[in-house]
Amino acid sequence: MTVRRYVTWSILCAGIFLGLAIGLINIVTTEGEPLFTDEDMRFLQHMSIHHQQAVAMSLLVPSRSNREEFIRYAGYVKRAQAAEIAIMQSLLALAAERGLDVPTQHLHGDPPMEGMLSSSQMQALDEAAGAKFERLWLEGMIYHHQGAIDMSFAQQQHQLATGRRPYVLDVMVEDILVEQRYEITKMHRWLREWGLAADPE
Repeated sequence: MTVRRYVTWSILCAGIFLGLAIGLINIVTTEGEPLFTDEDMRFLQHMSIHHQQAVAMSLLVPSRSNREEFIRYAGYVKRAQAAEIAIMQSLLALAAERGLDVPTQHLHGDPPMEGMLSSSQMQALDEAAGAKFERLWLEGMIYHHQGAIDMSFAQQQHQLATGRRPYVLDVMVEDILVEQRYEITKMHRWLREWGLAADPE
């Protein structure tokens, strides 16, 4: 997670909220084309829920690890994902303001969707510390990031197939794909460097 990404989305989030508040956002779309499709809004809702778990995971790190690099990274994850949640919620609010019927999502599974940790996995994280916690967290966040990549790739393919570039969403999807692939590589490296990677069979 880069500082640049957090700052960029924080500024964008502030701009959208300000625009909504004072009525300055005036988005021009093709006649008859909605601002967002049901698929777009479903992505925003699901990714918001997905990000919320990453924030919860990141909050566990400072009290369970003494690795400064790891603690800093968890802080970046928490702030950047929180900023993106705010962006996605503001886009859903904008959709509702524009008269779109924002679908209601009821996710009851455990985990609620692919690419998220189950309640038992979150409990195991909560109860672990030190090297065990670091291994479980990195492995869990790698899986979690891959879930976000899969969701974003599916959304990107949908956009390409329909020839649409949804307001802000198209940039966010590309950002998630680039950043989280990079972060997965970094987390795999930490598993190796910190002696936490499972021995090959």
